[in-house]
Amino acid sequence: MSLSLAFSSALSGLHVTARSTQLVADNIANAQTDGYGVRTLDQSARVMLGAGSGVTLLGVRRETDQGLLTERRNAASHVAGQSLIADFWMQMERALGLPDEQGSLAHQFGGLEDALKFAASNPDSDAALHQIAHRTRDISQSFRHLQSRVLDQREVADTRIASEVGDLNSALDEIVKLNREIQRQNLVGGTPQALMDIRQRLVDQVAEILPVTVVQRENDQILLMARDGSVLADRQATRFEFERTTALAPSDLVEDGALSELMVNGRTFSAHSVMLSEGRLGAALTIRDRLGPDLQNRIDELAVNLVLRFMGTGADPSLPSGAFGLFMLEGHASMPVETTGIAGQLDLNVLADPDAGGALWRLRAGLHAPVPGAVSDSAQIVRMAAALADLAPLGTSAAGARSLHGHAVTLVSRAGAERLSAEMGQGNAQARLSALEEAFAARGVDTDAELSKLMLLEKAYAANARVLATLDAMLRTVMEI
Repeated sequence: MSLSLAFSSALSGLHVTARSTQLVADNIANAQTDGYGVRTLDQSARVMLGAGSGVTLLGVRRETDQGLLTERRNAASHVAGQSLIADFWMQMERALGLPDEQGSLAHQFGGLEDALKFAASNPDSDAALHQIAHRTRDISQSFRHLQSRVLDQREVADTRIASEVGDLNSALDEIVKLNREIQRQNLVGGTPQALMDIRQRLVDQVAEILPVTVVQRENDQILLMARDGSVLADRQATRFEFERTTALAPSDLVEDGALSELMVNGRTFSAHSVMLSEGRLGAALTIRDRLGPDLQNRIDELAVNLVLRFMGTGADPSLPSGAFGLFMLEGHASMPVETTGIAGQLDLNVLADPDAGGALWRLRAGLHAPVPGAVSDSAQIVRMAAALADLAPLGTSAAGARSLHGHAVTLVSRAGAERLSAEMGQGNAQARLSALEEAFAARGVDTDAELSKLMLLEKAYAANARVLATLDAMLRTVMEI
């Protein structure tokens, strides 16, 4: 080997060693950085005139387990969606309250039942009649509060949809830009690995909004697809559109055109679309368009059952046909055909409300009684107590006949069961996600291996430096000769 060839080999070795040392330092420094891909230096022997002349750099390779990464993203989508749904049911369960909890709907019905029993034993007591009116107002207020909480959750979901759509569009646009820049860097011989780290983090963010699949393209580009096969990001980004709903009402539904629909490149997508099967966006649409309205209907059914129990001559012989009994609906003279939202219209019948010009004695004598009658007559109060405890089904179904308290307990139980189911799904998904994150982290930067590699690089650097020192000494000797 000539001195110049040895000199060239040693210099190339120093150059590769220095570059490798920089990559090791970067790997260690970013061991805990989310989205960071381990850097590895590709190198090969350099040959000149049939003889080895050192090493040459082929480039920097970014290593990541695409299969594991895809599994982790799918798990993250599932966790994000289940978390929203579990939170919705937790909020609704709290609003309904446990049956034995002070202020819960079931507890309020029990309080009215106790007030009616006490008044039946003391029909001449104005305080007992006041207690009936007070419990009736409390129940009406509870129904109004429940409807308000359901509407609040639907409005929160509507706001979240708009926010998620904005974040999704921004992320997809940025992924397309990064794709182009990564391609340019590859074509000009640059190092696009840092851009690929940023792009991976953006794809992870998109995956929490809706489930995605990544397809690798040439020059380290990617094609982002949704579950239904729609292309989300390639040379151009898919555009999602959504308009927030202002002043959302209980009867507002997507089917009626009262709520904005999610548009994707001009096409309408519902919460039942495969594209939105998981992730925060699909969960928010499900809460606004299905879970919220379904719960509203259940509450309205209970309110209708409550009103109907006190209507008719069986509960109050003085009532004209179709007239309201103990409970009335604000703004209505009789039970409306469309009952959606009536939970927010319940109130004490004005005929028995002293604050509205009514009289408490009508609770004892009958709401439409012409005269107060005997103060010792408790027959009407007994009839109202019986109507409250009567076994009757909700709606037109003949199955599930229960007392009003029983129906309230059933409603709370359903909400609790839905919450437990959502939390179990969330817990299972979270456990799977944690396991995948641990596996993914194990495939990431191994600091022990990197430090071992650094020690080898140190030896290689010292060896190449010694070759150069030897060559320098030999050249000095030749020059002296």
